[in-house]
Amino acid sequence: MTLPAFDYVEPGSVEEACALLASDPEGAAVFAGGTDLLVNLRARTVGHRLLVSLRRIADLDRVELGDRGLTISAMVTVNQVARHEEIARLYPGIADAARSLAAEQVRNQATVVGNLCSAVPSADMAPILLVRDARLRVVSPSGERTVRLRSFFTGPRRTVLEPGEVAVEVIVPPPAPGSGAASLRFGGRESLSLPLASVAARVTMGGEVCRSAVIALGAVAPTPMIAEEAGAFLQGHPLTQERLAEAGELAAAASRPIDDVRSSRAYRLELVRVLTRRAVARAAERARGDR
Repeated sequence: MTLPAFDYVEPGSVEEACALLASDPEGAAVFAGGTDLLVNLRARTVGHRLLVSLRRIADLDRVELGDRGLTISAMVTVNQVARHEEIARLYPGIADAARSLAAEQVRNQATVVGNLCSAVPSADMAPILLVRDARLRVVSPSGERTVRLRSFFTGPRRTVLEPGEVAVEVIVPPPAPGSGAASLRFGGRESLSLPLASVAARVTMGGEVCRSAVIALGAVAPTPMIAEEAGAFLQGHPLTQERLAEAGELAAAASRPIDDVRSSRAYRLELVRVLTRRAVARAAERARGDR
């Protein structure tokens, strides 16, 4: 199936991009890597008349590590993150998620910020960035604001972004001492398929006791989500196999998977149980330095 007709523009600034998007709220869309957008255009599931590319805008291809943590700008590809040695050292859970997203060719084009803004329930980068309490810096014709990722998703393919707004970077706080994070997913063909379920975990350990834990789920609800009770259940206790198993049960209870042609609801629930146990255990190993 061929692509429908549309206009394509490459503005030279974020402000110009915002103005173009605001000029056609229903028909304009941001174009970054295009790996999701072009597929949807070809399938006629979206009907955008104007694609506003970020390709020519300066400083949107930066990865920065500093006092405020990790900053990934809007045109940074998933493979840039997957191959970044300092991200792998300081934020190994983010590197986990980036390396597992789709195939090599897709990772070369797909952007991390674009993966979040697509707001699909199975967005690979969302769970790990949720547990890391990431924020998005958003620019509009009237100024800018910062949005916590926890409040960013409002439904399948829906976010809090308003017409004319562009998410220009995602900011991840510095790792806390004694903390570790991990991201796991399961799909049919790991390198090519969307995940049937994904789980990310971040824990802070004090010896053998879990001081805090955050667990996020993907592909098992209308949006990527935090499993609040599962994380709270681990806090203040050693991470025994029994406690990990119960956290998996609580995570499964919080999820809302569906039956479809790719998997049954029951199978997705079992995946959440297993992946939760494994993700928390791996995060705890990293928190203790047991790489």
